[in-house]
Amino acid sequence: METSDGELVHVGTVYHGWGLQPGGSFVVRRRKTGEPTWVFRTDWPATSFDSDTGIVYVTYTNGELVALNIDTGTVLWRQHVTVAAVPVVPTALTVTDPGRLLIGTSDGRILDCSVG
Repeated sequence: METSDGELVHVGTVYHGWGLQPGGSFVVRRRKTGEPTWVFRTDWPATSFDSDTGIVYVTYTNGELVALNIDTGTVLWRQHVTVAAVPVVPTALTVTDPGRLLIGTSDGRILDCSVG
């Protein structure tokens, strides 16, 4: 995804012969030159991501939703996605309005979430 100043934020995962490398899933912001501005690492592959004004939202295969500051990569908050206290795995994410997310889940639900 492109930021307002033309930099790039993207997600990726690094595997080796035995599976996911520890800390091998990442979100990175890069300058136009390709140099990283910040990197956020985790042990879980990302399933989707999108951005809002100043925030990057990322969902992971462990069911977690993480909000990162788009300028610094600092974690603003994180939580596991649940429906009626039952954990679900988010597979798709889109920001529809500031502070409003639609999250698709592996069990076929679409969650309309307000954040902030």
